[in-house]
Amino acid sequence: MPASVELETPASFPVPELLSGGKLAFERILERIRGSRRSILMRCFDWRDDETGELVARELLKAADRGVEVTVLKDRVGRTYEYLEGTRSSFFHKEVDLVARMQTWFLMAGYRQWGSFRQRESELASALLRHQNVTISRHEKRFDHSKLYLFDDDVLVLGGMGIGDDFRCFNVDFMVEVRGRESVRRFGDRYLGRARFDPDRDLDYLLHSFRTRGRSLLEDRLRLVREAKHRLTIEMAYLGDRRCTDALVAAVERGVEVTLLTARRANIIADLNLHTVNELLRRTRSPEHLRVVLHPRMVHGKAIVADGARVDIGSANFTLLSHGAYEEVNLYSRHESFARSVEQAIWADADQGERVYGPVPYRRAYAAVELALSHYHGGRMTWNSAAVEQGTSD
Repeated sequence: MPASVELETPASFPVPELLSGGKLAFERILERIRGSRRSILMRCFDWRDDETGELVARELLKAADRGVEVTVLKDRVGRTYEYLEGTRSSFFHKEVDLVARMQTWFLMAGYRQWGSFRQRESELASALLRHQNVTISRHEKRFDHSKLYLFDDDVLVLGGMGIGDDFRCFNVDFMVEVRGRESVRRFGDRYLGRARFDPDRDLDYLLHSFRTRGRSLLEDRLRLVREAKHRLTIEMAYLGDRRCTDALVAAVERGVEVTLLTARRANIIADLNLHTVNELLRRTRSPEHLRVVLHPRMVHGKAIVADGARVDIGSANFTLLSHGAYEEVNLYSRHESFARSVEQAIWADADQGERVYGPVPYRRAYAAVELALSHYHGGRMTWNSAAVEQGTSD
C-alpha cells in the first residue's frame, strides 16, 4: 500500500466518477489495465471462467508481458458461487475439494439451482499463474468481499462488481473510479489503520476490516442514515441486518423521503430480502414518502445517497455478513455533483422496476434459515476477529 501522507487536504481530492452498469465499468477497467505502466493490484471475490473473465485475463497477461507487476488477491470463499452461477466454472479454483462440494450442494438444495463440479482447464489462468510478473493468492480464505483495482498507485476502481458475464452484461450494479495519488494514499492510510474515518472530508473510505480497530463500517453508515433530514435514496443488493431496517423505519417515521431499490428475486437470500421489505412496509404502514421498488433484474449495487449530498457506495450490503463476516470497502463522498450522479442512476434503475405498497409473497421457512445462517456466519467471524487482529499486530 502507498505510504502515509500527513499534510494532504480534502480539497486535493478530485470528484469520483460513477461507472454505472457493467458495460461502462469493464470498458474502464480494461482501459486502465492497458494503460498501466508499473503495477496493478486486484482484490476479487468472484472471477468466473467466461468471456468477461477471459477478457480481463488477456489484458493482465499483456500488461505483465510489458513489465507491469500484477498482484491478484482472489478469495477462496467466492469459489462456491462460481460453481453455482453463470457458466458454473471458476477461473482459478479448478480443484473442487470436499468442503467446496458440500457448500455448493447445500446451496443447490436450498435454491433448487444446479451447479457444476466439472471445471474445464483454462490456458489463460495457467499462463497467469506461471508468469514471472504475476503474483496470485488464491488458496487463502480471507473473507474478502471487496471488488477493487489499484493501478500504478494513481487510480482506484472499486464497487460491487465481480468478474463475470453476469456482472458485465446483466446485473444492475456500480463501480466508482477515484483518481489521484492523494486519494489512493488516503485509502492506504485507512486500510492500514493509520487514519480514522472522517465524515467531514470530501472523500474517505468506509471499511469493515479485521486488520484495524475502531469504528466499524456499520456504525458510520448508520450515522449517515440517522442524520438524513430530507431524503434517502438507496440501491441495495441484499438486506437482512435488522439494525439497518430499524434505521430506515426511524427515518420514515421522522418524515424522511426514502427510496429503496432491490431485486424482485435476488440470486441468494431472496426470501430474507423480501421478508425485510415486508417488515419495512408493515412497520411504517407504507406511507407515500416511502418508495420500495423491486427490479426484474438482479440488483447487485450497494449505494446510499443522503439528502442528495453524501454518498456511501461500494461492496457492503445491508447484511450481517457485510457487517460481521466479510472484509468490505466502500467509498464515502461529500461531492454534491457525484451525489447527484449516483442518485440519478438509482432513480433511473428504479424506473425499470415496480413499486410495492403491501405484502410481497415469500417463503417464510427459507427466510428463517437464511437469517439463521447470516447470524451464524456473521457472529462467528465477529467472535474470531480479535484473534485475527492480534495475529496481524504481532
